[in-house]
Amino acid sequence: MTADAPSDVRGSLLRRIHETYASLPDREARVADTILNAPSEMPVWTASELAALAGVSNATVSRFVQRLGYRSFEDARQDARTLRETGSPLFMKGDMQMASSHADLLRAEAGVIETTLAQVDPRVLAEIASALAGAGQVRLIGFRNSRFLADYLTAQLAQLRAGVAPLALEGQTLAEGIAGVGPGDVVVVIGLRRRPAHFGHLVRLLSERGARLLLVADKGLREAPAYATWTLTCAVETALPLDSYVGVMTVLRLLAADTAEALGDAALHHLNEVETLRDSLSELER
Repeated sequence: MTADAPSDVRGSLLRRIHETYASLPDREARVADTILNAPSEMPVWTASELAALAGVSNATVSRFVQRLGYRSFEDARQDARTLRETGSPLFMKGDMQMASSHADLLRAEAGVIETTLAQVDPRVLAEIASALAGAGQVRLIGFRNSRFLADYLTAQLAQLRAGVAPLALEGQTLAEGIAGVGPGDVVVVIGLRRRPAHFGHLVRLLSERGARLLLVADKGLREAPAYATWTLTCAVETALPLDSYVGVMTVLRLLAADTAEALGDAALHHLNEVETLRDSLSELER
């Protein structure tokens, strides 16, 4: 591929390096090794800094990035910055040793919760809770790390009312789940960063079904909120390389509590029925 090729033809920076590595000349392989050993530094390195660390010339760095299909070093660095912004752990600046300090971890997690709650309007939460209480059906979905968060909220709401279930059951396709949604329903889509490629298309298809749509996402979500009835933005980033979900969990707990309040006696009656059935089935240990 020549230096004039579009910078996005061959995928991300690391993919390009791995696909090209075996054919790299020795000096360019040293540049590749330097990046692979510390990918989180690539968004901030200059070409001269990378050259010095690899023990090569600036011209070697230039030849290397052009061999990968980038027009310039800045294009390669911008690719790395994009990966960091979208939450790739390899490109997130941070020190895993921080996790061994309970005090540092506690401060980081508390900061995530505070930042998240500062962005959430209690009146909007109450409006969403009222919709969840009165919906014909409530369907929930999340992908990758968002999956367990969707499962958590599903479990909480299912204790309060009937008609709560995952959008796509095991063995179902997404199409079957979407087809079962219509006006009068509420769909909760949890989509934190590192979302699957089809995420925006899914949100649009759901909005076309006439259901009200709640999106729970991070600040990096762009087009999808235009199709949602409500969007709750949660903080996820800390100084550690891995995202934190304590802010999201706090919002989901508040939402479940507000839904229980909106349901009133109906939530107590449903929970009583659930508990009676649990006793009858001896499902929980005493």
